[in-house]
Amino acid sequence: MKRTRKSHLVIRLMAVTAAVLVLGAVVLAHHSAAQYSRDAATTRGTVEQYIWRNPHVTLIWNVKGANGETRQWVGELASVTSMIADGMTKDSLKPGQEVEVIACPSMIPGSHEAWIRTIKAADGKVLVDAGRGACTPK
Repeated sequence: MKRTRKSHLVIRLMAVTAAVLVLGAVVLAHHSAAQYSRDAATTRGTVEQYIWRNPHVTLIWNVKGANGETRQWVGELASVTSMIADGMTKDSLKPGQEVEVIACPSMIPGSHEAWIRTIKAADGKVLVDAGRGACTPK
């Protein structure tokens, strides 16, 4: 009888361990904004690509530096559903469109990735303000 109780205990322990591993993977599957600076940066450039899909809408834009060198930035926005709630559509941005992007840049040295807070058209019209407290403009 001791063997049976011990067997049940081992099986229960294995089941709990498996559940913790599976749930832990699910929780870690969605990242946080921890890699991004709390201080927003503003860039001006042209839309290269606007990717309208989950889990995050993505904007790729080209920014010309003072030395004339062009850098490509990649920025994440919220989910499609959240962006619709913020007034965006799949047609809100077009390649070649000039934009001003206020975003929380990555803290990884040399990275040109960012969590986007605000996008403005060249005329200053706010296309989306999806700050959600991610970072603060300077």
